[in-house]
Amino acid sequence: MRVGRRGAHRGAGALTVAAMLAAAVMLSGCSAELDPAEARDSLSVVNEDPAPPKADEIFDAELHPEPLVEARDCSAVLVIKVRGTGEPMKGQLLSPVARSIVKSPVEDVATLDLDYPADTDVKEGGTEGVRLLIDTINVQSDACPKEKFVLLGYSQGAMVVGDALAAAEQRMIGATAGAITEDAAKQIRAVVMYGDPRFNGEEPFNEGTFDPELGGIMPRPLGALDDYADRIIDFCVKGDLVCQATLDVAQSEKAADKAQKHHTDYYSNGMQKDGSDFVIDLLNPRVKLTR
Repeated sequence: MRVGRRGAHRGAGALTVAAMLAAAVMLSGCSAELDPAEARDSLSVVNEDPAPPKADEIFDAELHPEPLVEARDCSAVLVIKVRGTGEPMKGQLLSPVARSIVKSPVEDVATLDLDYPADTDVKEGGTEGVRLLIDTINVQSDACPKEKFVLLGYSQGAMVVGDALAAAEQRMIGATAGAITEDAAKQIRAVVMYGDPRFNGEEPFNEGTFDPELGGIMPRPLGALDDYADRIIDFCVKGDLVCQATLDVAQSEKAADKAQKHHTDYYSNGMQKDGSDFVIDLLNPRVKLTR
């Protein structure tokens, strides 16, 4: 694996509607029950239709400022998992990452699965996810000012995490969902993302076998996550049509099927351990890890 170098970003310009639609199937994660056509349709709406979703009003933080969640008991570290489209609460890609952190020398670690839809209606459900994540972080920060937060996101979940951290004008989903407070932002100590639809190949915190000249289906602006850059690792592998959107690999059904498998490479390529090691290093730098 390697950290990506800065270079000319051509991922967004190279994409056509057909490529985006074919790439969207990747948001299905590992769910065999998910209908690829529905996934394609839902993502095309996110990327092409400028009309705001109903969820923008429902989860508007100014219109409805009351938090959607209540504070949990305080812990030293709270790991929040945001799963990919169609993934179950248990047995998801992020589960081993969280377990490794819990079993590490870092003491008093609690975990939380963000209870958002994670379905094919990415525009609606993702907006709810951004609002839930922001509220969870802010409410916990108020109740537990010494608690440290770790955010884990895969596929659609990585999109939710990244957009929650970004300024409202740089989001694809959750533009009205409010913002993480300054105090809460300081408590976010680590962010790990896999197969991010908003991957920007030029960011210095990227990791993997990706082509740095390619971005995701909907790459976020360079520098959108600068406030957290020293705490983020964003994993992407070559051929993953979600974080490496390119027309070339979407030309045939066979190529699309192969690329779909690349979106699940993170289950077996060692990057789950790399992600947990990254978090443990940041939480407890005195612990020497064997990579």
